[in-house]
Formats: sequence, structure tokens, C-alpha cells
Amino acid sequence: MIRPIKSVKIRVMVTRIKSLVVVGFLVLAVWLGHLPCVFAQTRVGEKAPGFITTTLEGKRVALKKYWEQKGYKAIVLSFFATWCQPCREDLKYLQGLQAQLGSRGFLALAILTQDSSVKPEAVKKFLKNLGVNLPVLLDEFGIIGKRYGVIALPCNVLIDKQGILRAKYLGYGDAVKKDFEGRLKPLLSLP
Repeated sequence: MIRPIKSVKIRVMVTRIKSLVVVGFLVLAVWLGHLPCVFAQTRVGEKAPGFITTTLEGKRVALKKYWEQKGYKAIVLSFFATWCQPCREDLKYLQGLQAQLGSRGFLALAILTQDSSVKPEAVKKFLKNLGVNLPVLLDEFGIIGKRYGVIALPCNVLIDKQGILRAKYLGYGDAVKKDFEGRLKPLLSLP
């Protein structure tokens, strides 16, 4: 037989646990209610979502710094993962464009997305083996990719000097490269 004092303590404890569970669900519901705003995808012609993340070297950096402070005319965000075979060719292609057009205001930023199990040294070695030395930004949880609507890799997003998303490309191939270059060159010729 349970003694009355212990029974009251147990009821109080159960009531507190139920209250905590209810509060937890309410907090979760509120948080999930705001989730679509956080993950709203930007369309071509809209302002590119800003973000702050870290570089492969651990330095904090904001995207808008590149077009506001550094004066780039066109920036491409190239979402990649080390396991993605087409990403390798895409990164080499962007490295070539960076070498060719960097002095005209072009910048390619490689964004390592949801590949957090890979150590920075391994990513550096991966890029070195490809002959790529583009700046690398981290998207460990895929939040940046979700805001840009990345559903496959590689994915390249072209942003102009005003921060407007001008084009988005999924995959890699000759048709993608031709269209990308056609949209990029007019941006670089602007004052």
C-alpha cells in the first residue's frame, strides 16, 4: 500500500512533468510556426538572402561583405560536397573562370554543404588535388542551401553587385556552362 504522503509527491511530480511537456510542445509549435520564414526560398530577381557563416579556416564572414565592401560585380555561390562527382568538374570550371575573370569583378565562393563529417584538412586536400583554391564557406546544417533552394549538387547561384539573384543552375554540363557565361558576362561589363 502506498502511503498518502508519497502519493501526493508522486502526483505533484507527474503534474510538473505534464506541465513541462505541454510547455515544450508549445515552444516547439511556435518555433515550427516560424520555420517557413527561415527557410523561405529566394527566386531569381529577388534580393539574395544574406548569411553569416565560417570559412574553412574558421573565420566568420558575411555574404554581403563581398558585394558591398569588396566591390565584386558578380558572385557565384557554388554549393558542393566532397562526395559529389559532378561537383569536382564544376569546381575546376569555376576555378578557371576565377582565374580568367577575377580581375573584372568576378568571385566564385565554394559552399561546402552538409558535409560536416569531413575535416577541414581533408577538404583542403580534396581542393588541392583538384587544383582549386576558391574561398570555401561552410553550410554545415544545410540552412544556407535551403534558403537558396538547393535540391541537388552541384548548384550554382549567380548574384549581381546589388545582391540580386540573377540565375540558379543545378547540375553541371555544357548547356549549363553556356547559359551561365551568357548571364555572367553582361554583369561584368557594368560599371
